[in-house]
Amino acid sequence: MNSFLSKEELKTVAAMPTIEKITNGNDFVVEQIIDESIAVMRSYLSRRYNTDAIFSATGNARHLTVLKYLKDIVIFEIYDRLTREENEVAGRRYEAAIKWLESLNDGSLADDTLPPAITPEGQEASSGDVRFGSNTQYQSRY
Repeated sequence: MNSFLSKEELKTVAAMPTIEKITNGNDFVVEQIIDESIAVMRSYLSRRYNTDAIFSATGNARHLTVLKYLKDIVIFEIYDRLTREENEVAGRRYEAAIKWLESLNDGSLADDTLPPAITPEGQEASSGDVRFGSNTQYQSRY
């Protein structure tokens, strides 16, 4: 079980009877979806932020924006995997969460309240971007 987010905390984004009905009361499925959603968030955040510090936090030490978007992703995944219905609100919230994660990943948005990634000693901090190419080619005519 993950200590960053519990099934009971999902009640702030969906009614617990609805979650129970969709999952048939199977807590393992919800825990699995939470773990998978955290892995997705780690893949976006690890480029610039210390994901071990972010997701090891508990209680009031958790980053509220990360928690909010994690809940949105989890609820969307529950609806997407376990029902044939498309929940419009969950879909919009999921898209907003992914857009936020992509913005943090590509650097167009920064969050100074998240812990920065730790670089090994002696290694320069880098955004991970590499530029390939050459100078403009000019034609010479004699």
